[in-house]
Amino acid sequence: MDVLKKMQELPLFQGVPTEKLKALAERALYRTCKAGEMIIGETDPVRAFYVVVTGLVKLYKISAEGKEQTLNLLGPGDPFGMCTAFAVASFPANVMALEKSGILLIPGPVMESIAMQEPRLLVNVIRILSDRLKESMTLIESLALKEIPQRIASFLIHALQEGKGKSPDRLELTVTQRELAKILGATPEALSRALRRMSDAGVLTVDGRTIRILDRKGLGKLAEGD
Repeated sequence: MDVLKKMQELPLFQGVPTEKLKALAERALYRTCKAGEMIIGETDPVRAFYVVVTGLVKLYKISAEGKEQTLNLLGPGDPFGMCTAFAVASFPANVMALEKSGILLIPGPVMESIAMQEPRLLVNVIRILSDRLKESMTLIESLALKEIPQRIASFLIHALQEGKGKSPDRLELTVTQRELAKILGATPEALSRALRRMSDAGVLTVDGRTIRILDRKGLGKLAEGD
């Protein structure tokens, strides 16, 4: 794989001069991970910056009781490990490939050195961190204050607003319902029951990973807790 060419295509590196990207590419490593493979464990010593090139990975935590909570789903172009690249020596979550994925790894000291020379790279990183913080606050609010049907409705509305659906009222899930349950902080059984009730109420239909919204107004009211 041409690492430099791939980096030039990623939003993270947009606006960064070619000579700086070459310096990163020369030290970067490309790794292929199979579905279900652990990329980073939260107790692993890490000093690197990662970027998903192909595939899909998840960031997640496991409680002392063994409950898993998915924090983020990351696809092509999404970076992770930003905190370990610039500050701490351990990653605050687990990272696993959900499907065959290509990962770009840049040593932390190399990333930090180039970032100190190139403000545009820092601006790009800050923008991504700001978006992640906003997503995290939304997740915390959802888990703390909303019941499962509200969480589902909010998730679907957000996904459609982000343009992740094939049409304004149709969404193709990138993960299984079991994985979706982990994102929403629910058991697979509770998620299935809630989707069935929403289907019976005429709000949506579910066919495998395809969810079609039948009543957008009703979905909005459900998200608000009405």
